[in-house]
Amino acid sequence: AGNLGVDLAAKAPADGYTLVVVPTGNIAVNPTLFPNLPYKAADLAPVTMMATVENVLVVNPGVPANSMQALVALARAKPGSLSFASPGAGSQAHLAGEFIKLAAGVDLTHVPYKGTGPALNDLLGGQVSMMFSQMSSALPHIRAGKLRAIGAASLKRSPLMPDLPTIAEQGFPGFEATSWYALMVAAGTPQDVIAKLNAETVRILRLPDLRERLSGLGAEAVGNSPA
Repeated sequence: AGNLGVDLAAKAPADGYTLVVVPTGNIAVNPTLFPNLPYKAADLAPVTMMATVENVLVVNPGVPANSMQALVALARAKPGSLSFASPGAGSQAHLAGEFIKLAAGVDLTHVPYKGTGPALNDLLGGQVSMMFSQMSSALPHIRAGKLRAIGAASLKRSPLMPDLPTIAEQGFPGFEATSWYALMVAAGTPQDVIAKLNAETVRILRLPDLRERLSGLGAEAVGNSPA
Protein backbone atom coordinates (compact mmCIF):
# COMPACT_ATOMS: atom_id res chain seq x y z
CA ALA A 1 0.00 0.00 0.00
CA GLY A 2 2.86 2.38 -0.75
CA ASN A 3 4.86 1.85 2.43
CA LEU A 4 7.94 0.54 0.59
CA GLY A 5 8.23 3.56 -1.67
CA VAL A 6 7.68 6.07 1.12
CA ASP A 7 10.29 4.31 3.24
CA LEU A 8 12.87 4.47 0.43
CA ALA A 9 12.31 8.21 0.09
CA ALA A 10 12.45 8.75 3.86
CA LYS A 11 15.86 7.04 3.98
CA ALA A 12 17.26 8.77 0.88
CA PRO A 13 19.94 11.48 1.16
CA ALA A 14 18.35 14.75 2.32
CA ASP A 15 19.49 16.70 -0.73
CA GLY A 16 16.22 17.29 -2.58
CA TYR A 17 17.01 14.91 -5.44
CA THR A 18 14.71 12.13 -4.22
CA LEU A 19 11.05 13.14 -4.09
CA VAL A 20 8.02 11.05 -3.30
CA VAL A 21 4.31 11.49 -3.92
CA VAL A 22 2.72 10.50 -0.62
CA PRO A 23 -0.96 9.46 -0.47
CA THR A 24 -3.16 10.21 2.53
CA GLY A 25 -2.86 6.76 4.03
CA ASN A 26 0.91 6.50 4.10
CA ILE A 27 1.44 9.59 6.23
CA ALA A 28 -1.87 10.20 8.05
CA VAL A 29 -3.28 6.72 8.59
CA ASN A 30 -0.66 3.98 8.41
CA PRO A 31 1.34 5.17 11.47
CA THR A 32 -1.74 4.19 13.52
CA LEU A 33 -2.23 0.83 11.78
CA PHE A 34 1.26 -0.63 11.40
CA PRO A 35 3.12 -1.12 14.70
CA ASN A 36 6.37 -1.85 12.85
CA LEU A 37 6.14 0.77 10.11
CA PRO A 38 9.75 1.33 8.93
CA TYR A 39 9.37 5.13 8.81
CA LYS A 40 7.76 7.87 10.89
CA ALA A 41 5.93 10.96 9.69
CA ALA A 42 8.83 12.97 11.11
CA ASP A 43 11.19 11.24 8.65
CA LEU A 44 9.61 13.21 5.79
CA ALA A 45 9.42 16.93 5.03
CA PRO A 46 6.41 18.26 3.06
CA VAL A 47 6.94 20.30 -0.10
CA THR A 48 3.32 20.93 -1.10
CA MET A 49 -0.10 19.36 -1.33
CA MET A 50 -0.41 18.38 -4.98
CA ALA A 51 -4.01 17.33 -5.50
CA THR A 52 -7.17 15.89 -4.02
CA VAL A 53 -8.77 12.98 -5.86
CA GLU A 54 -12.33 11.68 -5.94
CA ASN A 55 -13.03 8.01 -5.31
CA VAL A 56 -15.94 5.87 -6.46
CA LEU A 57 -17.33 2.49 -5.43
CA VAL A 58 -17.50 0.24 -8.48
CA VAL A 59 -18.70 -3.33 -8.97
CA ASN A 60 -18.15 -5.93 -11.64
CA PRO A 61 -21.16 -5.89 -14.00
CA GLY A 62 -21.89 -9.47 -12.93
CA VAL A 63 -22.92 -8.21 -9.48
CA PRO A 64 -26.73 -7.69 -9.61
CA ALA A 65 -26.82 -4.32 -7.85
CA ASN A 66 -26.91 -0.71 -9.05
CA SER A 67 -27.26 1.14 -5.74
CA MET A 68 -25.98 0.94 -2.17
CA GLN A 69 -29.37 -0.32 -1.01
CA ALA A 70 -29.33 -3.16 -3.53
CA LEU A 71 -25.69 -3.98 -2.77
CA VAL A 72 -26.33 -4.14 0.99
CA ALA A 73 -29.42 -6.30 0.44
CA LEU A 74 -27.40 -8.69 -1.72
CA ALA A 75 -24.64 -8.88 0.90
CA ARG A 76 -27.18 -9.64 3.61
CA ALA A 77 -28.84 -12.32 1.52
CA LYS A 78 -25.53 -14.05 0.78
CA PRO A 79 -23.15 -13.40 3.71
CA GLY A 80 -19.47 -13.70 2.74
CA SER A 81 -20.17 -14.20 -0.95
CA LEU A 82 -19.20 -10.66 -1.97
CA SER A 83 -15.58 -9.51 -1.89
CA PHE A 84 -13.91 -6.13 -2.12
CA ALA A 85 -10.43 -5.48 -3.50
CA SER A 86 -7.92 -2.93 -2.29
CA PRO A 87 -4.37 -1.91 -3.32
CA GLY A 88 -3.10 -3.15 0.05
CA ALA A 89 -3.94 -3.75 3.69
CA GLY A 90 -4.43 -0.44 5.49
CA SER A 91 -5.03 1.50 2.28
CA GLN A 92 -7.90 3.96 2.09
CA ALA A 93 -9.83 1.57 -0.16
CA HIS A 94 -9.44 -1.12 2.51
CA LEU A 95 -10.62 1.15 5.34
CA ALA A 96 -13.57 2.42 3.28
CA GLY A 97 -14.69 -1.16 2.68
CA GLU A 98 -14.35 -2.01 6.36
CA PHE A 99 -16.43 1.05 7.22
CA ILE A 100 -19.24 -0.13 4.92
CA LYS A 101 -19.10 -3.57 6.56
CA LEU A 102 -19.47 -2.04 10.02
CA ALA A 103 -22.06 0.58 9.12
CA ALA A 104 -24.28 -1.80 7.16
CA GLY A 105 -23.65 -4.86 9.32
CA VAL A 106 -22.71 -7.05 6.36
CA ASP A 107 -20.06 -9.72 5.77
CA LEU A 108 -17.71 -8.80 2.91
CA THR A 109 -14.39 -10.50 2.18
CA HIS A 110 -11.38 -8.20 1.84
CA VAL A 111 -8.85 -9.15 -0.85
CA PRO A 112 -5.65 -7.04 -0.65
CA TYR A 113 -3.42 -6.64 -3.71
CA LYS A 114 -0.01 -5.14 -4.35
CA GLY A 115 -1.24 -1.96 -5.96
CA THR A 116 -4.30 -0.56 -7.72
CA GLY A 117 -3.49 -2.08 -11.14
CA PRO A 118 -3.67 -5.75 -10.11
CA ALA A 119 -6.78 -5.05 -8.00
CA LEU A 120 -8.59 -3.39 -10.90
CA ASN A 121 -7.57 -6.19 -13.28
CA ASP A 122 -9.15 -8.83 -11.05
CA LEU A 123 -12.25 -6.69 -10.57
CA LEU A 124 -12.60 -6.38 -14.35
CA GLY A 125 -12.12 -10.15 -14.63
CA GLY A 126 -14.76 -10.90 -12.01
CA GLN A 127 -12.40 -12.48 -9.49
CA VAL A 128 -13.60 -9.91 -6.92
CA SER A 129 -16.97 -8.18 -6.60
CA MET A 130 -16.24 -4.53 -5.87
CA MET A 131 -13.64 -1.91 -5.06
CA PHE A 132 -13.22 1.68 -3.97
CA SER A 133 -11.19 3.14 -6.82
CA GLN A 134 -9.91 6.55 -7.78
CA MET A 135 -12.25 8.16 -10.26
CA SER A 136 -9.35 8.62 -12.69
CA SER A 137 -8.65 4.87 -12.76
CA ALA A 138 -12.26 3.70 -12.85
CA LEU A 139 -13.87 6.23 -15.19
CA PRO A 140 -12.67 4.75 -18.51
CA HIS A 141 -13.95 1.31 -17.46
CA ILE A 142 -17.27 2.77 -16.27
CA ARG A 143 -17.76 4.55 -19.58
CA ALA A 144 -16.88 1.36 -21.47
CA GLY A 145 -19.45 -0.62 -19.48
CA LYS A 146 -16.80 -2.86 -17.94
CA LEU A 147 -17.52 -1.60 -14.40
CA ARG A 148 -20.69 -0.26 -12.79
CA ALA A 149 -20.53 2.77 -10.51
CA ILE A 150 -22.53 2.44 -7.28
CA GLY A 151 -21.75 5.69 -5.51
CA ALA A 152 -19.30 8.58 -5.24
CA ALA A 153 -17.18 8.44 -2.09
CA SER A 154 -17.08 12.22 -1.62
CA LEU A 155 -19.58 14.37 0.27
CA LYS A 156 -20.71 16.04 -2.96
CA ARG A 157 -21.40 14.55 -6.36
CA SER A 158 -18.58 14.42 -8.86
CA PRO A 159 -18.75 16.89 -11.76
CA LEU A 160 -17.50 14.03 -13.92
CA MET A 161 -20.57 11.93 -13.02
CA PRO A 162 -23.21 14.38 -11.78
CA ASP A 163 -26.02 11.81 -12.02
CA LEU A 164 -24.24 9.36 -9.70
CA PRO A 165 -25.46 9.71 -6.09
CA THR A 166 -22.91 9.85 -3.31
CA ILE A 167 -22.69 6.99 -0.84
CA ALA A 168 -23.66 9.51 1.83
CA GLU A 169 -26.92 10.12 -0.05
CA GLN A 170 -27.65 6.39 -0.10
CA GLY A 171 -28.05 5.70 3.58
CA PHE A 172 -24.54 6.40 4.86
CA PRO A 173 -24.68 10.03 6.03
CA GLY A 174 -21.31 11.71 6.38
CA PHE A 175 -19.46 8.98 4.48
CA GLU A 176 -16.35 10.36 2.81
CA ALA A 177 -13.28 8.63 1.40
CA THR A 178 -11.45 11.13 -0.77
CA SER A 179 -7.72 10.98 -1.40
CA TRP A 180 -5.02 13.59 -1.33
CA TYR A 181 -1.44 13.47 -2.55
CA ALA A 182 1.49 15.46 -1.19
CA LEU A 183 5.00 15.92 -2.56
CA MET A 184 7.61 15.20 0.12
CA VAL A 185 11.36 14.81 0.61
CA ALA A 186 13.52 13.34 3.33
CA ALA A 187 13.55 15.23 6.63
CA GLY A 188 16.64 17.40 6.97
CA THR A 189 16.51 18.62 3.38
CA PRO A 190 17.72 22.27 3.45
CA GLN A 191 14.89 24.80 3.68
CA ASP A 192 16.12 26.72 0.62
CA VAL A 193 15.92 23.51 -1.43
CA ILE A 194 12.39 22.81 -0.16
CA ALA A 195 11.41 26.41 -0.95
CA LYS A 196 12.71 26.09 -4.52
CA LEU A 197 10.92 22.77 -5.08
CA ASN A 198 7.75 24.27 -3.60
CA ALA A 199 7.83 27.38 -5.78
CA GLU A 200 8.29 25.42 -9.01
CA THR A 201 5.72 22.75 -8.16
CA VAL A 202 3.10 25.31 -7.14
CA ARG A 203 3.78 27.30 -10.32
CA ILE A 204 3.22 24.21 -12.46
CA LEU A 205 0.10 23.17 -10.53
CA ARG A 206 -1.41 26.58 -11.29
CA LEU A 207 -1.02 26.24 -15.07
CA PRO A 208 -4.56 26.31 -16.55
CA ASP A 209 -3.95 23.41 -18.96
CA LEU A 210 -2.59 21.20 -16.19
CA ARG A 211 -5.48 22.03 -13.86
CA GLU A 212 -7.90 21.23 -16.67
CA ARG A 213 -6.20 17.93 -17.40
CA LEU A 214 -6.22 16.94 -13.73
CA SER A 215 -9.89 17.92 -13.46
CA GLY A 216 -10.69 15.57 -16.32
CA LEU A 217 -9.13 12.77 -14.29
CA GLY A 218 -11.21 13.55 -11.22
CA ALA A 219 -8.41 15.39 -9.45
CA GLU A 220 -8.31 18.97 -8.17
CA ALA A 221 -4.90 20.64 -8.20
CA VAL A 222 -3.95 22.30 -4.89
CA GLY A 223 -0.43 23.75 -4.55
CA ASN A 224 0.16 25.36 -1.17
CA SER A 225 2.94 25.92 1.38
CA PRO A 226 5.03 23.23 3.08
CA ALA A 227 3.32 24.21 6.33
